Amino acid sequence: MGSGPSLLHREDIHVLIVGGGYAGIQLAKSLKNKARFTLIDPKEMLYHNVGAVRSCTEPGFVKKIMIPYAPTFGENFKQGTVTAINATEKTVLLSSGETVKYSHLVLATGSTGRFPWSLPDGMTTAAAVVEKSEGVLKLVQAAKKIVIIGGGAVGTEIAAEIATDYKDKEVTLIHNRDILVNGESSDAFQKRLKEILEKLGVKLVLGERVTNLDELPSDMVETASVMTDKGTEISADLVIPCTGLKVNSMAYNDSLAFSMEDNGSLKVNNFFEVQGTEGIYAIGDCTNIPETKMAYRAGMHAELLAKNILAQETGGTKKEYKPDHFIMTLSLGRKAGMGQKGSSLLPEFMVRMLKSRDMMAWKVWRDMGQSAPS
Repeated sequence: MGSGPSLLHREDIHVLIVGGGYAGIQLAKSLKNKARFTLIDPKEMLYHNVGAVRSCTEPGFVKKIMIPYAPTFGENFKQGTVTAINATEKTVLLSSGETVKYSHLVLATGSTGRFPWSLPDGMTTAAAVVEKSEGVLKLVQAAKKIVIIGGGAVGTEIAAEIATDYKDKEVTLIHNRDILVNGESSDAFQKRLKEILEKLGVKLVLGERVTNLDELPSDMVETASVMTDKGTEISADLVIPCTGLKVNSMAYNDSLAFSMEDNGSLKVNNFFEVQGTEGIYAIGDCTNIPETKMAYRAGMHAELLAKNILAQETGGTKKEYKPDHFIMTLSLGRKAGMGQKGSSLLPEFMVRMLKSRDMMAWKVWRDMGQSAPS
């Protein structure tokens, strides 16, 4: 954050950040050399899930999307799982039995989903992630007819990755809506996206819902029939579900139930303060802010909250968060990409250079102050 107010001399200030995703690490970086803080996460490393889709097709890529916390944050990082919050005592309880006291508690727990976008509970080491990722890669390599269920950003990008790297595969993408990726995208975005996917050879089945998802094997190569509510039947030997992202509320589910929406997100005001609490904040995907949840927005939350905490404790003026214009970038294999800002399409060559080339892994390593593996 450069020059400005500092709270390092204040021993009564301890910002506790729960969750080391994009919001959590940005807040920790913004507070570094400005205030005493601790970042807590069950994993030993940041999992750059924006790049996870490429680990399904490129051998070894998974090692480029795991950045260890310790070299960046040192003693300010604690590996652990928060199981309860005591708002009266201003402490959190870890699964190990340890309690940690805070002056400001920031919940940045993000959201959960299926691998590879999200890591299963208990998968906390780089070695375990590599093993899991290599297993998925082997399934993709062995399969001939691959059906991806769910046409959000993850499903769409995985379909493009496979179709780009493995021309011999039959790739089908099924989505229950006619609009892919995001409802805020323009008609021009949708038209161009579908053109690129079809040129790659991806078969699109839109506006149809898979009815036998629970019966389909997703962790083995095995012949199966995917059925939809419109009567469509598609033969597959590998099914990749990309549905069901949920707010990760495990750390506060019981302790802050009175401050939660039905979907598990926390009710916050424009200063990220959690409703009905004092000294507790939430940023990123676990908030109920009415905007599409994206990594760059999580970073914006974090940067503003850091400034507000410093301002609040040094007599300055806090600023309200105001959602920005819609912006989205989509990697469509290493050779294609597109995006939208506001109502305008972004230059495709720019998206290819910034994201599609290496899924922005270089940027995350740089932002964490570390050198990416070759």
